[in-house]
Amino acid sequence: MAKHKGTRTEFVVVDGNSTDDTLSVIQANRDVIDRFISEPDQGIYDAMNKGVALAQGKYLWFLNAGDDPLLDVETLGLSSNDSPVLVYGRANMFAPDGTLRYVKGKRLKGLHRFLKGMPLCHQAILYRRDCMINYDLRFQVISDRVLTFLMISAHGVNQTRFVDCVMVNYYDGGFSSGFSDAELRAEERLFYLSVGKSYYILIKKINALFRYKIKQPILRALAKHL
Repeated sequence: MAKHKGTRTEFVVVDGNSTDDTLSVIQANRDVIDRFISEPDQGIYDAMNKGVALAQGKYLWFLNAGDDPLLDVETLGLSSNDSPVLVYGRANMFAPDGTLRYVKGKRLKGLHRFLKGMPLCHQAILYRRDCMINYDLRFQVISDRVLTFLMISAHGVNQTRFVDCVMVNYYDGGFSSGFSDAELRAEERLFYLSVGKSYYILIKKINALFRYKIKQPILRALAKHL
């Protein structure tokens, strides 16, 4: 991380009162860490809200333990005359064993893709701090998707900028992998209801029925004859 520290870049570290050697690592790197806190929190999104409160820069970039940034944000050329609400790019999506699974992120044309899932990697998005809203703590897994949807809804896709480069290496197997499919479906349902898209609950049910009752049986039958 230290190699990405520029003259206009600040590092803010939020720790959830860890009992391992996290604090000693922080202390050993105080020359590059501008501010940090270590205290109990209500989860990862609560910690991110605390980070927003501590930050002083124009843009916010949220990285978790293990995420590997691949560029210096100062090289993006963001100026006072050009201030998109979101700046986003691509992310290398790695499996826990280090295998590159795919590259995530492409230019947004609208908000509809957020109804299907998170079309971007959260760690490949910069948010303008003066437009930032809090992560909704009702969501334990998809609050980043909800926040990004709401910010683009409020300001418009034309107030975002896509940078065609890989910004970060992201490794699957983090905190979200500990949640069940039922918990994820419940969060999606709450998302649709909270943003006035309740009709999408039915669309998702129809799509699931088609996939499990029609598409997968057909594929299995075809596989037997190959």
